[in-house]
Amino acid sequence: MFKEIKFVTNAKEEAVDITDRVQTAVAESGVDTGFIFIYVPHTSAAVSIHGHLEKEEAPKLTRMLETAYPDREAPHSTKAAFVAPTEVGIIKGGRMLLGEDQRIYFYEFDGPKERSVYIYIGS
Repeated sequence: MFKEIKFVTNAKEEAVDITDRVQTAVAESGVDTGFIFIYVPHTSAAVSIHGHLEKEEAPKLTRMLETAYPDREAPHSTKAAFVAPTEVGIIKGGRMLLGEDQRIYFYEFDGPKERSVYIYIGS
């Protein structure tokens, strides 16, 4: 099954939690056991699976990327490349397996913009 998730980002740089949208797509697919491929088709955005971020914690990614690549003139595409455009996961019991505190985040580095995330679910 192939699914596109569309949304609009609200800031130049932000983290958008897309976990619930991804889990809904998995449930709609009817796949009980399989895999999921999450792809961001934008050079200035990325996707990552990690622990839950509180609103005030989201800017920490920007500080981390500035430490790894301190050039203030670094293009948004450089930041996106550090995070990565894809994630792959396992589906079990009709849900994507995630750790107790894990979430799926879409990272915007050149917003606000209309964005898409593509999901491929297979068994």
